[in-house]
Amino acid sequence: MSEISGDLNLGGCVLFLDFDGVTHPEPGGKAVEFCRLPLIEDVLRDHREVDIVISSSWRTEFNLNELRGFFSDDIAPRVVGVTPPNKQPTQDWLPASSGCHERESECESWMRKNRPWSTPWIALDDRAHWFRPECSDLLLTSSRVGFQESDQVTLREMIRERT
Repeated sequence: MSEISGDLNLGGCVLFLDFDGVTHPEPGGKAVEFCRLPLIEDVLRDHREVDIVISSSWRTEFNLNELRGFFSDDIAPRVVGVTPPNKQPTQDWLPASSGCHERESECESWMRKNRPWSTPWIALDDRAHWFRPECSDLLLTSSRVGFQESDQVTLREMIRERT
């Protein structure tokens, strides 16, 4: 399910975005869904060179247009795809390749199929064990609160370093 739009920003950076524990606290509920997304969107408005790829498990429940519907109108077109689930055998998949760093593997798989080799990327996630311990492309959030104002500073810095 690696849907992509025609408006790819091939010269920029890719942001892989998880939802639960990032755009809202986990556990949460309908009342707090996407309550932290405006903080992320504020950063993205200052960095139009960043495209968004959904890495959240929500990608298996909603199609790309439905996922875009969670974003503000000016940010939604920049949601260009979803990561492929690596648990499904594909031409690139090897049984030992997903292992314990599954989300990072999914991000790398999307990048191999959709971007030039040296394109920088950042993952916003709340699960450290889904990434290698030395993964410098991960901005880790606290699942109990999600993305915070202090994370905005870090995300801005990470984007500037990569663009």
